[in-house]
Amino acid sequence: MFNFLKQLFGGAKRPNTQIEQSAPPAPTPAETPAIKSLDLNIPDEALQDEARFASYLQERLPFFGDVIKVDYDPGAGSLTLHSRNGDKMTKFLSNALLALREKQGPARAQALLNYLNMTEAMEGDDELGKVLPVLKSRNFVDVARQQMMQAVKDEPDPPQFVYLDEAEDLVRLFVVNGDTAVSYVMTTALDGWGIDIGELAETAQANLYKFLSKTGVQIAKRSQFQYVEIDGQFESSVAFLPKFWAQVQDQSGGAAPIAAFLSRDKVFFTHENDAQGLQLLELISADLSDVPYVISPDQYRWENGKWSLFKRVTRSVQ
Repeated sequence: MFNFLKQLFGGAKRPNTQIEQSAPPAPTPAETPAIKSLDLNIPDEALQDEARFASYLQERLPFFGDVIKVDYDPGAGSLTLHSRNGDKMTKFLSNALLALREKQGPARAQALLNYLNMTEAMEGDDELGKVLPVLKSRNFVDVARQQMMQAVKDEPDPPQFVYLDEAEDLVRLFVVNGDTAVSYVMTTALDGWGIDIGELAETAQANLYKFLSKTGVQIAKRSQFQYVEIDGQFESSVAFLPKFWAQVQDQSGGAAPIAAFLSRDKVFFTHENDAQGLQLLELISADLSDVPYVISPDQYRWENGKWSLFKRVTRSVQ
């Protein structure tokens, strides 16, 4: 576990919003180093974009506790914090930026505390540390909600799925990846964990990178298009890996990737300039549109870190 977070923040919340390094025995005035403080009331100018936010934290965090280095990966939009004992943790910047920009004063300070402290909750073998993002159709959410409301029709305020919009007809849900089964994260779980959906998404993304570091992501090729192999369960979660798709685009000479997220274990892709590959992708999309647990037979285009509908494919009629 990262001891520097405990050294920074202690076991209880501090009322002040500025943290300074514990003063060593006073040196002579000529030897006094310039010490910067980590101002939790992070200024607006440091929140203009991910690079400035990363630079702000890179400049200040290594002055405190056990942190000795902070690496910034602009492709993944993440920071990796290194401690003296060799531990590492990765923090993603996008959700934190949105949360911090919307807050001022003590509320912004608390949001930054939550952001820096989030990984501590993931170190243990608890449910939050097993949450992963999964891709589903909006129709899945609607149908499941109706079924749930029928099952608990006497409940005045039934729990709701926690999800984020991903693209037209696609949403990002969250599951707890158990040893023998997965369970969907509901609003009641957020209340129990004491976090909001932005913090949940941040945690799930970090968990996904940890998970994939163990399973790996294999790319196989069939005819003119490629498909993803992970573990037979979380292939569709590759949709949430912007660095992966940026590499695919680079390898295609800058042409935007086109993907079909057919089911949780069937993800095929090519690129927009490959006419033959697109035809074959459409054929396999139509052929597999009725597979169990289908997400979508449609094809989606990746550009600038986002998915958009590329082509709608007619579902098979039995």
